[in-house]
Amino acid sequence: MSEIDQVWVLFCATLIFMMQAGFMCVEAGITRSKNNISVAIKNISDLSVSVILFWAVGYGVMYGTSYDGLFGTSDFAFEKLDASGAYVQFIFQAMFCGTAATILSGAVAERCAFHSYLIITAITVTLIYPVFGHWAWAVDAFGDPVGWLKVAGFYDFAGSGVVHAVGGGIALAAVIILGPREGRFLDSGQPRRFNGSNLPLTMLGVLLIWFGWFGFNGGSALGVSADVPALLLNTIVSGASGVLTGLGLSWIITRKSSVFYGMNGGLAGLVSVTASCDLVGVREALLIGCIGGCIAYFGDKGLEKLRIDDVVGAVSVHFFAGLWGLVAVAVFGADALGTGFASQAVAQALGILVLCLYAAGLPFVLLWALNRVIPLRVTQYIETIGQNVGEHGANTDLNELFEVMQRQARNRDLKERAPQSPFTEVGQIGLFYNSVLFELERSFGRAEKQQSDLADVLEQKNALLESVLPKRIAARMNEGADQIVDQVTDATVVFVDIVDFTEYSSRVSPEASITLLRNLFGRYDTVIQRYELEKIKTIGDSYMYVSGVTRDQADHCAVAIDAALELLFQTRQLGLSMEHDLRVRIGVHSGPLVAGVVGDLRFVYDLWGTTVNIASRIEEAGKPGKISVSQSVIERIGTEFTFERQARVRLKGIGPTVLYSIEGRKQSMTVKAPSRFSWRGTDAGSS
Repeated sequence: MSEIDQVWVLFCATLIFMMQAGFMCVEAGITRSKNNISVAIKNISDLSVSVILFWAVGYGVMYGTSYDGLFGTSDFAFEKLDASGAYVQFIFQAMFCGTAATILSGAVAERCAFHSYLIITAITVTLIYPVFGHWAWAVDAFGDPVGWLKVAGFYDFAGSGVVHAVGGGIALAAVIILGPREGRFLDSGQPRRFNGSNLPLTMLGVLLIWFGWFGFNGGSALGVSADVPALLLNTIVSGASGVLTGLGLSWIITRKSSVFYGMNGGLAGLVSVTASCDLVGVREALLIGCIGGCIAYFGDKGLEKLRIDDVVGAVSVHFFAGLWGLVAVAVFGADALGTGFASQAVAQALGILVLCLYAAGLPFVLLWALNRVIPLRVTQYIETIGQNVGEHGANTDLNELFEVMQRQARNRDLKERAPQSPFTEVGQIGLFYNSVLFELERSFGRAEKQQSDLADVLEQKNALLESVLPKRIAARMNEGADQIVDQVTDATVVFVDIVDFTEYSSRVSPEASITLLRNLFGRYDTVIQRYELEKIKTIGDSYMYVSGVTRDQADHCAVAIDAALELLFQTRQLGLSMEHDLRVRIGVHSGPLVAGVVGDLRFVYDLWGTTVNIASRIEEAGKPGKISVSQSVIERIGTEFTFERQARVRLKGIGPTVLYSIEGRKQSMTVKAPSRFSWRGTDAGSS
């Protein structure tokens, strides 16, 4: 290798190094902000692990003296190499190795533990990538092929298979073992996408990767030659056609040009042409890129149908498109190789089969066994709060602001102030937030002074009466009504019951049981007050409230469901804080009922009628952790909420009934919370 060739290859190695920055930007931008620092440190760490282990083990396995074409046996952890060209070869190939390893990072983001990720990287760099690389690329001192696949005629110019399909195959095995992120798929299997923290950063990452690909394909010529411009042109054209294919497909199918599929279409086009960019012309490169863009789109949709959660689409881009790139060698490059389509297709098919078994099948077995010993996934708590804080202690301004707001909601204390700064966006939000708090405190002070002017006796009387009755009912009693009973033509009744509370209370102290009920029902009371609904009563671990009885509400059913969604959220938050699997069953039914004050001694406001009985039976038959509702409820709010049908059940005293589960509000709909501001909690969740 001449000096000018060495300079060119080293320059290309630096371009490939820039791809690491591109991968980091893509992954950090497409993941949620609570995990973006985590994926960034994973990219830096896997590069470091790859370089060290490739020097110690991988380079010798891949390019050392071959043992029967299976693996190398020399140059492990070398002190120095014989010639400067050998150093250039090592640096260039180390960057290839780092690229194969980092493909995994984006696929497993937001739930793979940091230590587990480094272990998988080590397996990739020492066992999977260099062994298959030896089979496909190893040559002897005279440049003759020695790897058994290469001897059999398998061809992969710059790594569609050796680098990208290998990295994508390992990623496929890992995401299957890890499972999808929490909330990624509904019980019905319908996918739910999470918004990335910074899509422009993701686009920058794509451009950096594209820029680095010039080194990937151009450097694989191993010198400055007349072929290099054609290699680079084919790279540009295939990537561009992949971008346009991804955008066009998404527009044709959804009437929206998807940023995600445009980005991945371009990357898939680059992956696809990498195996044959030295064999094909520009028109063929364009077609290869188009097909790669289609594979990226439909491959990702197929994985979603199988409930496989690949955060950045690495499997469809690198594994599926990489395999297509190997097929394209036989389809478009057999004449240039002088082998003929049939013989080259057999060689490529053999390589694809071996790659799938060794780079996807073997990692699946290894990771399955490893997961039995060392859990690969983070705990549910860390996944909820985010890996930035949970694994790395990397707090952010936004997270600090959230912590202040959570403490205020929990402690009901507005005296604490949010972090503020005029130099950051979050700091400016803190400034305005603190100003609002100041004005609220002044308003509360004025209100307290006005309330103190009321007559003590009247205040005590009203407080006592309103503590046991709804305000409008208490007002009627103050006006002299001697009997209060109302025939309500339409209202919504909700029953909430804690799952397995009897078993829980039997194994903890009475103090712990009552503390759980007090904390949970205290949160429920706050939600019910904010939605201006009526809590009817609690019986043991059951909670009952009603909507549309004491207030005129045309949308009483939707308001009751919004409140029920927030009750599920509050239950989950309390369970996480206790590190206990706390779940409730919620039953909802709408219809006519009778409401009134019952008794003379310790009188109560109560409900009765068929509607109440049906709501109670629905709660008893409903699924844990779900809001189970009747057909009557669905007919009222089905256009506002997403729901799915449960099995037909037999309700005691009622008969066979079809139940439904409410999953959340549709994105275009607005929560039915009261418009006036209340500092007692945050807005109800609706997703």
